[in-house]
Amino acid sequence: MALFAMMNKNSAVRVYRIDTDKKTDTDVIQTFLDQTKYFEMHHNTELPYEAGYNPSYNECSYIKKFTEADTILDAVKRSTAMPVWNQKIGLDNVTALFLAPNYPQIKNKVAIQSFTRKQILNESKYLWLSKGVFSMSDLLGFNLEDKLVAIIEDDKIKFRNFNNLRSIFDMNKYFANATKQDIDAFIAQTKFDVPAGFDLDSMADNVIRKKVTLINNSGILTNHTVAEIKNAAKTLNFTIKTSGTAANEKIIIPTTKKEIKELLDFLDEDYFNSEITKQRFRSNSKRKA
Repeated sequence: MALFAMMNKNSAVRVYRIDTDKKTDTDVIQTFLDQTKYFEMHHNTELPYEAGYNPSYNECSYIKKFTEADTILDAVKRSTAMPVWNQKIGLDNVTALFLAPNYPQIKNKVAIQSFTRKQILNESKYLWLSKGVFSMSDLLGFNLEDKLVAIIEDDKIKFRNFNNLRSIFDMNKYFANATKQDIDAFIAQTKFDVPAGFDLDSMADNVIRKKVTLINNSGILTNHTVAEIKNAAKTLNFTIKTSGTAANEKIIIPTTKKEIKELLDFLDEDYFNSEITKQRFRSNSKRKA
């Protein structure tokens, strides 16, 4: 079975076939086969992907109807029709390596490794000693990773880390951090009392943008009044400041990044009380029971 390189958006060709000699082909297939067995043995509890949830060791997330699966499975089924990678193309635009380790018995399962620049072995940067004389080589090579980033089966992709997938595929349709427009719309909601001149987008890092997306997706600000949110904060002994009264009551937006993140964590329901000890805890990963 051929090894394939998936390219980023800077390449006009999405997938190249990487030709290897017979021994290398056998070794590479075995490597991917071993890594597939390891993934399926150790992360065998499959859960639908939920943004904000970090799978436990024995778990993996999955997404069905994964659109990029078509491109990958087509390359496996039409391997000889795929353009062959050569040294002129270079490795800078490669984002992943993949093959079907059980081919031809199983044609719809593909193992995927991520690929980064640190894996490139460019021998032309070094002087090599041969028979007392140093010379430069024109050889180019790369390392294989020691684990898989994902497995595709038909139109389903199984994975452990969503951010690793984002380095390979466009995952915005499955989860995208809030844009400037999303941030501006979020902070402009009538439930917020925003200080004059306040610009959340200018201070928003990836954590803030992710939280804004999660809160928007949850509908918590749409489905609950400020009074309900304030009462929940009181139950959790979480400090939340408001202005106005009754229907005109609003949540005052803090001005420091630390306080803003704490408020967003609260609105994303990252705090909870233990029913046994009645202590307040903070969760960095959750999914609906």
